[in-house]
Amino acid sequence: MAALYAFTWLFTVIICMARVCSMPTNCRLQRRLMEESHNLVERMGERFPLHCLEGSVLVPFPDTAFQFNTSQQAVALEKTMYLTLTYIYSLFDEDGVPVQWKNVDVFQNIIDRQIEENQCIMNKTPDSQDDFVRREKVLKEYFDKIATVLKEKNFDVCGWEFVRKEILITIQFILNKDLEDVLFTSRG
Repeated sequence: MAALYAFTWLFTVIICMARVCSMPTNCRLQRRLMEESHNLVERMGERFPLHCLEGSVLVPFPDTAFQFNTSQQAVALEKTMYLTLTYIYSLFDEDGVPVQWKNVDVFQNIIDRQIEENQCIMNKTPDSQDDFVRREKVLKEYFDKIATVLKEKNFDVCGWEFVRKEILITIQFILNKDLEDVLFTSRG
């Protein structure tokens, strides 16, 4: 019986590995998953609570990190978008996500999937390393400010609503960019 169990397990692992290894990977984010992420964050909670406006904090969005003027900037932009997903994911690693929020785990799984499937982006070499380093710095400062606000608000509902608002802005900004043939694939 143990031999049959071991054989079945080994056979299942081999089948899974063969399927995963045969999947085409083109190292691009999936637009459909980005759209789904946006929708999940948007529907996670109710409207921004009015009582949270009193202590609202302004953190300017780092649109310079997402500038794209030439095809030479494509790799730096890809890496910036990948880092954006990792920063978003790390924000949700914090404790205290409001219990009334819906589908947080689904959102985290989608972001994690995008990160896992696109690790290859970080192996690409940008035409200008300085361009990427500048983008990375601006992006890190932005997400550090978001994390600081969350901590200063003691991970309360208002802090998390602030995080949700900033993530919505970020994902919407990415989706509004005309990047279909550069960074996104429709594979789902």
